[in-house]
Amino acid sequence: MSLHRRDALKGLTLGAGSLVLSPLLQKLQAEAAGTEEMPRRFVFMLQPQGLQSWAVLPQEIDRPSSGVERKVVRSLNELTLADDVQPLKRYKDRVSILQGLNGKHVYPYHGGQFGALGGFLKGRTPAGETIDAALAKAYPATFPLVGLGIGSDLNAIYCSSAWGENQAIPTMCNQSYAYDVLFGSVLEGEDYVRFDRRSNLLDFLKEDVKRVQQKLAGEERRKFDVYVGAFETLDKRQHELREMAATLKQIAPEKDRKYLQTLESMQVEAHAELGVAALIAGLTNVVTICSGLCRNSGLYRGYTDEPFDMHGDVGHNHGGRGKELLSMLRRHQLEQLAVMADRLDTVPEGDGTMLDNTLFIYTSDFGETHHSTGYDWAFVLLGDLGRRLKTGQYVDYPLAGNSGNRSINALYCTLLHAAGIPRDHFNLDGARAAIDAPGPLDELLG
Repeated sequence: MSLHRRDALKGLTLGAGSLVLSPLLQKLQAEAAGTEEMPRRFVFMLQPQGLQSWAVLPQEIDRPSSGVERKVVRSLNELTLADDVQPLKRYKDRVSILQGLNGKHVYPYHGGQFGALGGFLKGRTPAGETIDAALAKAYPATFPLVGLGIGSDLNAIYCSSAWGENQAIPTMCNQSYAYDVLFGSVLEGEDYVRFDRRSNLLDFLKEDVKRVQQKLAGEERRKFDVYVGAFETLDKRQHELREMAATLKQIAPEKDRKYLQTLESMQVEAHAELGVAALIAGLTNVVTICSGLCRNSGLYRGYTDEPFDMHGDVGHNHGGRGKELLSMLRRHQLEQLAVMADRLDTVPEGDGTMLDNTLFIYTSDFGETHHSTGYDWAFVLLGDLGRRLKTGQYVDYPLAGNSGNRSINALYCTLLHAAGIPRDHFNLDGARAAIDAPGPLDELLG
């Protein structure tokens, strides 16, 4: 007579492997008992220079230049995806395309630094919390939010995500550096020494920290403790990664040549690979990949024989070659998004796969074009978060200033509702309250 799966799992005891295996066995026990709630995951992908209406418009739809008079909702089953969105064709029934959302208050002219994901005025420092950070707080992990950037070989910069006002989150650009940060525990030789130094640093500082803390009080002590807390968080994270090393070794991508070259085309592929591996390993539940780093210029290499400038060759060249180059970039990014979805769809989870509980959000931090006003923001969504979102539909809203218009903030509010952490609104407080009515986009909720 065979044991019931739940009873068999209860009877398991662990020795040396308990630290690594206990979380997995607890998850399996919960699944067997029917009490496990599947984690929800989010991947944000930002492309530069605008997501134009023509790039996402289904081929059968003739959209007025002034936008629609009233909200349009149509099934994608009866429509053909735009050429630029064709890389997602195999997931058409899981895709939703949104147009006409208002983001004028972001002022995304030449890029919407922090504001694109925050729904507030862009700036060099964030004016508040961004949506990816809000979701990361709800689903914590070893790395609460993994930010990855294309367009620089610096280790990290700050451009798109924030925990709150003046609390920017780093975006890792150099793909080799990002690999070492996420999967350093599986490295060998000098690479591992560099990884290990990060956690050893606090050990060297402990006595000095105690002495300084004894001398400080009030606001000075608070500021010092925040500073030290960053090292303590790093130390905790390094220990967690060491404990997960055996598991990570099976999941970590091979550190091949795309991690050693700074071609932007290879950065896209490397970061997509790193992002999905981090999700599968359980290192994070939220990944944000920012192509162009919310800037209006920069050279892109690896797509054509010669590098091209995002400002002059693409941003200021709306037709002809500029349009072709932007479509090339967009298709490549959406191809990588589809590859990430493919990988998640191979990993069993509950009665389905990890893809069933993941949502991809693709848009541009520029809004609708290079010199954008933000009045016609488009999004492409893939996934339904375990049937919490409706998919397979095209939704077009009246443009800003017209009855029935909705904002990018309303979309972000919708994501919070689907994630199980509903709010009345997302960043529509104070002076922004007049931008849109509170509440989510009901036509998207499952």
